[in-house]
Amino acid sequence: MSSILLSIGLVLVLALIAVIVARRIKMPLVAIEVIIGIMLGRSCLKLLTTDTYLDVMANLGLIFLLFLAGLEMGIRRFRRESIAIAIASFITPFILGVIVGKTYGISSILMGTLLSTTSVGIVISVVGELKINEEMKRLILESALIVDALSMFVLTISLEIERGTPYSSLTISSVAIVALFVIPLIISKTRIKKYLTRWIASESHFKQEVRFCLALTIIIAGFFEFLGFHAILGSFLAGLIISEVTEEGDTIREKLLGLGYGFFIPFFFIVAGAAVNIPLLIRQGNVDLILLLLLTGIGGKVLGVLITSTFMKIPIRVGAIMGILHSTRLSLIIAGAKLGLDLGLISQSIYSAITLFSLVTVLLSPLVSKLLIH
Repeated sequence: MSSILLSIGLVLVLALIAVIVARRIKMPLVAIEVIIGIMLGRSCLKLLTTDTYLDVMANLGLIFLLFLAGLEMGIRRFRRESIAIAIASFITPFILGVIVGKTYGISSILMGTLLSTTSVGIVISVVGELKINEEMKRLILESALIVDALSMFVLTISLEIERGTPYSSLTISSVAIVALFVIPLIISKTRIKKYLTRWIASESHFKQEVRFCLALTIIIAGFFEFLGFHAILGSFLAGLIISEVTEEGDTIREKLLGLGYGFFIPFFFIVAGAAVNIPLLIRQGNVDLILLLLLTGIGGKVLGVLITSTFMKIPIRVGAIMGILHSTRLSLIIAGAKLGLDLGLISQSIYSAITLFSLVTVLLSPLVSKLLIH
């Protein structure tokens, strides 16, 4: 028991250090958490080794991460322009990723999905600093949200295909899941929303609203596993449901965000970083894969978005900025790569290359987009 507590305590201390470092050097917190995991894991000091208990905590962190993604996204009405940009941002790197996957003899569908992702959190933080009109800012944010949601659905399906799930079972489960995603819409149109909003907003010494959200997330995530899909899709749905009965700035949202980013989520990113093995990556000669991922990942996003935005008569510079911002990848690509590693779909060397690639995009894309705007 003492070793378990020490491992959990070490991760929590590292999470605290990550917050301090992120504030000092003004980098995304989750990127710092991954880097700390790399430094203390298999790549460098080997002080942080994963065990059953840390893996459980990391999986809970992943589930909570996707729950918060659904909570912050909510059910929205997107404009056609945003949908067009999002589809272009998704399809072009997906096709290039499939080619990369076949070239390296790994799961082509999974690689295509990983390259199609974007990082909404990074996009939001950068867009606020750009000197462009509000209409363009909204277009960038909306399209990034759509790409993130679309990537998550395709990621879940690709994992099931690679696991060998029969297409008949996959079809039935997909229909069931689509039906489940109608739940947030039903809640928003009926008295259920009014009742839940009033109940969740009520203060309680026992904080029943937080317990309700946690129970809902775990139950729906478990039900999705039962249907044959990964739990991340269920936790995302739970976030959408809670988003319908809460508003921005609500106390319950602040509690959930604090609980997620303060406790659960750091376990996932630090453990994910610890799984990176740079020496193995070098020995197996896969360093060139990082350069190829940068070329296809960033190039595919920029090409697809730039062509589509040109047809929409959006200035070339703004289109290029959108493509570069969409090239930023962090949370979902690392989540997908880690799941692929755990399922044996990609090797540790390939996983390491993908993780390092995502960290480079976090540093590179915001910098280039800011240079283009001046």
